[in-house]
Amino acid sequence: MADNHSELLEAYKDIASVLNRHGITFYGFFGTAIGAVRHKGFIPWDDDLDIAILAKDLDEVNRVLSEELDPAKYYYHNPSADSHPHVIIKTDDFETVLRNRKATFIDVFVLTDFPDSKIRQYLMYPFCGFELLSHKMIDEHPGVKGLFYGIMHISRKFIRMISQKDTKKVSHRAVKVWDNTWYREDFGTPLIVDFEDTKMPIPCNYDRILTEFYGDYMTPPPEDKRSGATGYPYSLMSDYLEDMSGGKKHPRLSSDDLPY
Repeated sequence: MADNHSELLEAYKDIASVLNRHGITFYGFFGTAIGAVRHKGFIPWDDDLDIAILAKDLDEVNRVLSEELDPAKYYYHNPSADSHPHVIIKTDDFETVLRNRKATFIDVFVLTDFPDSKIRQYLMYPFCGFELLSHKMIDEHPGVKGLFYGIMHISRKFIRMISQKDTKKVSHRAVKVWDNTWYREDFGTPLIVDFEDTKMPIPCNYDRILTEFYGDYMTPPPEDKRSGATGYPYSLMSDYLEDMSGGKKHPRLSSDDLPY
């Protein structure tokens, strides 16, 4: 079992309390949903926690989590250059942890409409790539981030222009965007399941979602294939320093940046 499960679980409970209080739908997602189904809690070797929200709720989620989570315990990272927000768990030496890219966090993935039209899908695909490349460049090469902020915002405008409303599928924008699409109806009214010593909502048709994405998700991988999360929030350190200075230089992620 990963050492950080207790702090992730406490953070999840605090997040769930805020979202439930405001009637905002969310789902345990990705490996967290597998853990909920297969282990009734964390996957023992996993070291993060994932939830998903709907794009229409992003602005409200940004507001309530930034205002109502305890700032002594958490930093709500609404990013200037990433596809989704994060809740970062604070430590005594927080800035050092951020600089060393060792922060413990919860991903808040955003489910957006994915076009039904194949033509629109193909048109959107390269702009998803440009946007995600921009995130990486802004994070890793600050000397050129001005250029890539421009590319990111142009890409988002094109993606929004190409997108459609009320589509059959939703997506989480990632490098392989087609691999990150699921039927909207499979999310629906969340199914409430046990997760450690609490409850967690997961997609109502979690089996189809997890099978399409992972294959036989109920069979644990071989021991040599077991690992925790590999991603890390883009623009985290620079966004944190901007927030602490009291003057934000870059716009943060909002529903205006996303497909409907």
